[in-house]
Amino acid sequence: MRTTVKKLAAVAGLAAVLALSACSGTDDAATAAAGSAVVDPTVGVAIDGAGKAVEPTHDAVVVEVFSDFLCPWCQRFETDHGDEILELAGDDRFDVRWRPVAWLDRNAGGSEYSTRTAMLLLHVAEHSPQHFWDTLVAIMDVREGGPQLTHGQLADVVAAVGVEGDLVAVQSDADLRAQVLAFSNEASSLDVRHVPWINVDGVQWEWGTEDAGSLRDAAHSALS
Repeated sequence: MRTTVKKLAAVAGLAAVLALSACSGTDDAATAAAGSAVVDPTVGVAIDGAGKAVEPTHDAVVVEVFSDFLCPWCQRFETDHGDEILELAGDDRFDVRWRPVAWLDRNAGGSEYSTRTAMLLLHVAEHSPQHFWDTLVAIMDVREGGPQLTHGQLADVVAAVGVEGDLVAVQSDADLRAQVLAFSNEASSLDVRHVPWINVDGVQWEWGTEDAGSLRDAAHSALS
């Protein structure tokens, strides 16, 4: 499984901003779920420089990424900025957190792709944390045809990075489903209006604009 991300062709900033609106979320999540030290809907999933899911810290600049696996611009963000994300996650001055949501099931043809993929990611964070980033990248890589994947095929995508267990059953787990809904609810309560949505020290970083600069620069600016 690749550990670095490939660069896509540059897309004009205005086009990116316009396209982001297609990934906005309006569905309400009706259920809340309690989190754990690693998986907490009110915090997200913190990662270290190796992409492992870890407990968050509370004395560092927080970099948060809200993302839906069905969103093409979330895939582009991971591709363009994955190296920077892991670099920041390996720096003790920053606490990088991934916050999955499932807002785009309405575009998944009834397959609940956004929910199922988020369930798998949260399961991996809890039970196979060393595979968190590789799982995220692997699922992003199949996004284009994702809604057509069966439970078994999606399980195979995650198993290919080294995650063990019944990954088909994970996609029907009621507790995980409730957690995904809670993550989505929390994002809505924070006034996150579309995905990908990136906060640096509580302030939105407009990554799709022409003058956005790098995520690295935005994070380091928050240190001063």
